[in-house]
Amino acid sequence: MAKQSGVTTKAQAVETAMRFTGLNRLQGTTVTAQRETVAENKTPYLSNRIVNRQLWRVEIQNAVLKLKSGAAEVRDPYVRSFEVLIAEDTGELLGVDSSSGADVSDLRPRASAKVAENQLREQGEVYAGFPPGEPRITFLDALDLILAGGVGSPYLAREIHASYVLHSDRGAKAHPVWVITMRGLPPRQAHGPGGDAVPVWQRDHMRNVVDAESGVVLFATNTPHPQ
Repeated sequence: MAKQSGVTTKAQAVETAMRFTGLNRLQGTTVTAQRETVAENKTPYLSNRIVNRQLWRVEIQNAVLKLKSGAAEVRDPYVRSFEVLIAEDTGELLGVDSSSGADVSDLRPRASAKVAENQLREQGEVYAGFPPGEPRITFLDALDLILAGGVGSPYLAREIHASYVLHSDRGAKAHPVWVITMRGLPPRQAHGPGGDAVPVWQRDHMRNVVDAESGVVLFATNTPHPQ
């Protein structure tokens, strides 16, 4: 795991974003970068380390997903844009957000950082910080692993939100993972007594946690729920 350093130019910001994400492998994209700060962030446990921090926002537009695990005839139904946040002072990846241009009016808003944190804490999950170096598994590779062995298809997600964090589950030692939430999925069927009463907004998203060193999909869950 190579240690990151500061990012001072647009070219460095783009190169850093591509190393973390692998999105440079998608063809036909348009890439831009600008320095800014953000006033709000919804990453549980870590939002206060992102808000009001000087960062680079790298935008990858006109992106169409092509994942190795997908059948040759499978096509991404969306033309997507990705926003990758890179810390200027440390070069840390602070988050990846993707929109598809599809109608999302039926989606409930994502939970705030505090609400999401409370839900994660109830099930023993902690995001302990940002890893000090680059992942062995890029974001795009993590999406491929989810397609092959996770829950939910990245191709069908209308929104994708990802964090590369140090993750601890039920008191275990924190280690680097990709936490990837796909929103706007076709609602999963609810099973068991009372399954029909489970609202769609609890079944149209899925969060997969992928070990960023080994590539193992550790688990998938529909928490945090939206607000």
